[in-house]
Amino acid sequence: MTVAMYVNHFHANPFGLLRDQLRFALGLTDAAGALVSSVVVGAVLQPADFTINTGLWCMSAGLAWTLTKAPAHIIPLEPYSRALRVPVLAAAVFTLLHVITGTPITLGFTCGLAALWSVCMMLARVFYRRQSPPLLVGVLPGAEASVVEHDLIRYVPLDRATDTSLNTIDALLLEPSRLPDRGWMEVMMHAQASGMHVWMPATLLEELRGRVSLEYLNSGQMTRRQFVAPYAPLKRILDVAAVALLSPLLLPIMAAVALVVLLDAGRPVLFWQTRVGQNGAPFRIAKFRTMRPDSERHGQVFATAGDARITRVGRFLRKFRLDELPQFWNVLRGEMSIIGPRPEQQAFVEQFNEKLHLYPVRHWVKPGITGWAQVTQGYAADADETYLKLRYDVYYIKHFSFWLDARIVARTLWTMATGFGAR
Repeated sequence: MTVAMYVNHFHANPFGLLRDQLRFALGLTDAAGALVSSVVVGAVLQPADFTINTGLWCMSAGLAWTLTKAPAHIIPLEPYSRALRVPVLAAAVFTLLHVITGTPITLGFTCGLAALWSVCMMLARVFYRRQSPPLLVGVLPGAEASVVEHDLIRYVPLDRATDTSLNTIDALLLEPSRLPDRGWMEVMMHAQASGMHVWMPATLLEELRGRVSLEYLNSGQMTRRQFVAPYAPLKRILDVAAVALLSPLLLPIMAAVALVVLLDAGRPVLFWQTRVGQNGAPFRIAKFRTMRPDSERHGQVFATAGDARITRVGRFLRKFRLDELPQFWNVLRGEMSIIGPRPEQQAFVEQFNEKLHLYPVRHWVKPGITGWAQVTQGYAADADETYLKLRYDVYYIKHFSFWLDARIVARTLWTMATGFGAR
């Protein structure tokens, strides 16, 4: 098949239409599963005082999750693990609403809701994976080395010797600098004009792994206004509202943690340290003390697994991220956000600014208590891991949005429950 013939073979992919229908059905299934789960669990565990209000609380959480699914880039690649994280988040939101409103709730109800909803969502995804065809990605000449294997992607080499028509392809993968002739550029332009996804190697890696390939980026390709400005004002409002809503739950927990730290390691209970915030401005961060008082007498160094400087209680606090709770005060002061890149010490920032490409981009947004790098990679213990962490941080800034923050909240609860990435 010649290049010209490829250009003339752009039609709607019937599998793509089927996938869109299944995507819509999956969103409705999530919302319906939330409502059905709340009604069933409420009727069984609280038959005497069960009211429709209980169902509405759960339904609102389910619909909120359905909305967070809307901007997903590659729905067929959604991992099964998300189906387990979401009910946990919904149950937590549901419990918080009942605590705030004063409505009685039992532990059995919350656990039953999360368990039943988990089953509903998992079954829906098993059915979806079986019914949804794999993504067919056409690989243009010169891009063969950029293929990233995935069990839900099937790659189809495209060259003049094949007879594959583009009406069966979902997306194209190409490396513009390696195309053998300009005719293939016409194929790419016609594909874009027809609404087909056209991926560069860096874009494919970004979609599949949730991190940016820094070697393909330079500061001129990213501007603060383009990636940050629209969502920033709303994010500040959400931060303040979240702190206000969470305070009744956080204050007793923080008081208990402070008492445990005092009994285990004595004073001081809090550890204050200067970190670098938005636009490079320094600020003092607060944490529950997890190390011995003289832990930095030889200078600032990364914490490592089994670090002898960490106290017995401190190791537990770090594992479940409880040492970070005082930073909600920094959020209230406007120095931090709940979600964003973790703030680093001044000495490390100066070192990384010189060695790591695009490191200053991290300071376009406010640092966070949790973030995309924390829930995806975990703690960085050296320069190599910091470089990997930077790739996740730049991905977060590039995709800075409410939807990504919602995903991070869900994964943060999972991270806290499992102790993932702690040092």
